[in-house]
Amino acid sequence: MAFIATYEGKEYKIEVTEKGSLFQVKIDEELHEVDVLQVTESLYSFLIGGRSYETDVVGGEDSCSVLIGGEAFEVPISEERKLRLRAALKPGEARAGRQVISAPMPGTIVKILVAPGETVKAGSGVIVVEAMKMQNELKATGPGTVKEIRVEEGRGVDGGAVLVVIE
Repeated sequence: MAFIATYEGKEYKIEVTEKGSLFQVKIDEELHEVDVLQVTESLYSFLIGGRSYETDVVGGEDSCSVLIGGEAFEVPISEERKLRLRAALKPGEARAGRQVISAPMPGTIVKILVAPGETVKAGSGVIVVEAMKMQNELKATGPGTVKEIRVEEGRGVDGGAVLVVIE
């Protein structure tokens, strides 16, 4: 699978190939063999070049939240194929279709901004999640109707948990 990730203003092409129990990860032209052990839903142990990294990883639709050694990184990342399709959209044209709004990392639901059956526009605020002492308003990526709300205000959620479904 091929991805495009952006970190500190620079784009990186990442290609991931499964080779038995290992993964070959090519970042631009640099190849790494990575042994991965999934400890919990979002906690992974990576063995790269003989060095072990315990990492909390939560993938969203357009980004990946990574916690390594107590330091958090938000990395915009997209499948290369999806990125090319988005680039083909006219500027300002919203993506239509099913949207699954997920928690970018473990946190607490602060406020639900929509109700089932409500129509939303691209960029409309849907839900507010507090994670790492910061409140984040998650937004609809395109127009649609709220079909499901799978959480309650004040409740904790795991990273990657589905919060709201829009169709």
